Amino acid sequence: MNEGIYIYGIIKSPDHQEFGKIGIGAPASQVLTLEYQDLAAVVSRNPFVVYDTLAKETIVKNLVMHQFVIEKVMKGFTILPVKFGTMVESEEEAIQFLQKGYCRLHGELRKIDEKIELDVVAVWELPKVMATIYRSNAQIQKKQGEIVRMGTKVALEERVALGKSVGEALTAQKIGHQQLILHALKDEVVDICLHELAGDEMIFNAAFLLEKKHEESFTHAIDMVDQKLDNSVNFRLVGPLPPYSFSTILLEKIDERKLAEARKTLGLDGEITEKTLRDAYHQQAQKCHPDKSKNSKEDAFNFHRLHSAYKTLKAFLENGSMHVEVYRWEKDQR
Repeated sequence: MNEGIYIYGIIKSPDHQEFGKIGIGAPASQVLTLEYQDLAAVVSRNPFVVYDTLAKETIVKNLVMHQFVIEKVMKGFTILPVKFGTMVESEEEAIQFLQKGYCRLHGELRKIDEKIELDVVAVWELPKVMATIYRSNAQIQKKQGEIVRMGTKVALEERVALGKSVGEALTAQKIGHQQLILHALKDEVVDICLHELAGDEMIFNAAFLLEKKHEESFTHAIDMVDQKLDNSVNFRLVGPLPPYSFSTILLEKIDERKLAEARKTLGLDGEITEKTLRDAYHQQAQKCHPDKSKNSKEDAFNFHRLHSAYKTLKAFLENGSMHVEVYRWEKDQR
C-alpha cells in the first residue's frame, strides 16, 4: 500500500515542529509539520486510504485519534482543524495545499487566534416536565378533567386535542428555555453555531466561540442560567475545543479521471477556456434541458450529467485540481 500524508490541521509556524508518536495508526504514527512560509500543516505519514471505504470501527478509532492530535497541538498553538479523513499522496501535495489556500488559511487563523470553542448541551427530564405542565396549565387541567369525567365515552378527538395542547405547551416551554439560555450566554461570546437536537429530552445544543480569557465568565453565566431555571435542566459543557463548528477546512481535489470524464461528456479536447467551456455546455444543454424536454427521464439524467461536468471543469479553471474551503457546521448542514 502506498504511503500518503494525513493532514490534521493548520498552525502558524515558520519552524519545523514535532509532536511525538501520537497520530493515527497502530503503532501510533509520528506527528510533525510541513511548512510553507509562516504556515505549517500538522501531518503524519500513513498508508494512503480512502476513508469512506473503511469499516465503521476503524473510522471511529481513527476519528478519536484525529481529535486527540488536534487537541494536543492546541495546547501550544492556535490550530485550524482540517476535516477528518483528509489525505494527500505526497509532501509536495501537502505544500501545494498550503500554497493554494494560503490567504484563506491565514485569514481563518487570524479570526480564531486566542479563541476556543465550548459546546453546551441542555436536557430536561421529560416525565418531570410533563407533570409540571399538567399541574400548572389551567387549560390542560380542564381538558384532562373533562376526559376523566367522560370515562369510556370520551371521543378520540378529545384525546387528540389534549395531546395537541400538551405538545404546544412543551414546545412553548422549550423555546422559552432556549431563548433564556441564548440571552444569558450571548454577551460572553464572539459567535454561536446551533446544532440539531437529538431526542425530545434535549432542549439546547450549540457551540460557542469565545476568547480564552472569557472561559471562566462563560462558565459562571451557565451556572447563573441554571439557577434561573431552578435546576430543572441538566447542562453539559464540552471543551475547550478547537473551532470545529466554526472553521473546519475542506480540501477538495479533482482527480485526473474525473477531469477526463468531464471533458468527454462535454466533447472538449485540448486547452479549455471559460468561453469554450460555456459554449460547449450551452450547446449540449439545449438538447436536453428539462424545460424543453419531452423524454423527461433520459433527458433529465443527461442534463444532470452535463451540469456536473460543467461544474467540475469550471472549478478546475478557477482553482486548479486543488481547492480549499471553510466549512461551518450549522444545524441545517448536518
